[in-house]
Amino acid sequence: MRATLACIEDRLPPSLYFLLAGSSAASLNGDHDMTETNGPLARLRKAFRSLEDLPEVIPAAWRPGDATDPLPVETASVDDIAIAIVAANGELSAAIQRSSALEKLHRLAREAGAVGTDRAVDAALKREGR
Repeated sequence: MRATLACIEDRLPPSLYFLLAGSSAASLNGDHDMTETNGPLARLRKAFRSLEDLPEVIPAAWRPGDATDPLPVETASVDDIAIAIVAANGELSAAIQRSSALEKLHRLAREAGAVGTDRAVDAALKREGR
């Protein structure tokens, strides 16, 4: 999964990238997470191999208080997880739609005979006769 994220991280919103990658923005900025190696989340990851990529924190904009503060997964309720899933799926859908639109533009430009350094939008318009 990490290899896939490395390929698409430029196209994902940071909140979705961190949610999928399992790391917080703070840890990427040099701040170290103070997570326990034998804490409940670590034990859960060991017990279920499929949960190795479970993030330490989730975005929690729906909760009262400072909307930028992430919520530790260890303290998240079942409803918090469900809402985070809905939010992540929404961001993922938007990323897929952007990717599909870019793929279509690329295809239209190539079909119009465009090469690597040509402007894609101009070529697609030329193809459509506009």
